[in-house]
Amino acid sequence: MKFDYVIVGGGLAAVSAIEGIRSHDPSGSIVMLSRENHPPYQRPPLSKDLWFGKLTKDQLPIHDQSFYSEQRVDLWLRREVVEVDAARRAVWDDRGTMVGYGKLLIATGGWPRRLNVEGSDHEAIRYFRSLEDYLLLESRVSSFHHALVVGGGFIGCELAAALCHSGKEVTLLYPEEYPLRRVLPRDLGLFVADYYRERGVEAVSGESVVRFDDRGGEVMASTANGNSVTTHLVVIGIGIEPQTDLAEAAGLEVGNGIEVDEYARTSDEHIYAAGDVAEFPNVALGRRMRIEHWDHAEHHGRAAGVNMAGARQPYTHLPFFFSDLFDLGWEAVGDLDSSLETHAVWKEPFRKGVVYYLREDVVRGVLLWNTWNAVDWARGLIRDAKPMTSAIREAAVPET
Repeated sequence: MKFDYVIVGGGLAAVSAIEGIRSHDPSGSIVMLSRENHPPYQRPPLSKDLWFGKLTKDQLPIHDQSFYSEQRVDLWLRREVVEVDAARRAVWDDRGTMVGYGKLLIATGGWPRRLNVEGSDHEAIRYFRSLEDYLLLESRVSSFHHALVVGGGFIGCELAAALCHSGKEVTLLYPEEYPLRRVLPRDLGLFVADYYRERGVEAVSGESVVRFDDRGGEVMASTANGNSVTTHLVVIGIGIEPQTDLAEAAGLEVGNGIEVDEYARTSDEHIYAAGDVAEFPNVALGRRMRIEHWDHAEHHGRAAGVNMAGARQPYTHLPFFFSDLFDLGWEAVGDLDSSLETHAVWKEPFRKGVVYYLREDVVRGVLLWNTWNAVDWARGLIRDAKPMTSAIREAAVPET
């Protein structure tokens, strides 16, 4: 069988591509092959809103089931694509089905990065990425008292807050000096670590797990510094690896993700890639990058769909991302790299303000810390490439 458009992946970038295709091609045949058990759903609430009662599971689907029938999309769940034959313009799934394509989108996202240490196959050790991971963790909440969360990035910090809010004792262990080390400046990161401790999370910095041992219904994690943590459950959130194996096997150019141009097109003119798995040219920042955030997946997926359907619309969107850490919430735009020079302007120290990330005195990133309705303002500041002195003079902290 053959379709005009074949979409591999079942996340936001994939479903947004459908919207993009249909905006330019109302009748072309579309099939989506997803390894998930569920139609495309919102991923951020899995570590945020669901735990705090701000959202319910029935609100997770991005679209009702009727969307796929109305858009004349064949939705094939529980299908793993195992091969792309670029020469024949066809894919094969794990059931041996061959599907031909006119245009192909690879929106496979990534796999959780694994912790490769002795005992890491223990049944009490879990990774967190999908709805299935959330459902499993939710089903076990009543059966354990203590959890060890490994990883001080977005997922680790959010899950530690979620489990603590659920009444569990939580140890958050990370190898860096403070949580979100790659994103936050040092003083703000140290504040976050202390804030977590005040909220009841045992935040342990400068530690990494080197071994897990079974302790009869519990598991003991031994650390590089000779310490140990005995727990009922280990949740590991140490980032993802982009799932580029299909692209590599098909001979596509792959760097820090599948390399695409400003139209989301790969090195093969019939194959596109979008979302977490794609390395793309960020026009506003003037460099190539790969982004693992919701807003980017939505807009990049839609851009890919539009261009698959024959448009030539470059992807110029400047994505934002966000996180919630107990009562601390923030949104951010641009290049949030803690190795850059930063300048913070606080209305209330570490509670409300803006942190600017500077490269050669030009604003390249903006962190809106408990400062709301200012994402577009931050985007404009970055696009204008204003020097820091001008930024402070004109609008150091936007009124919200």
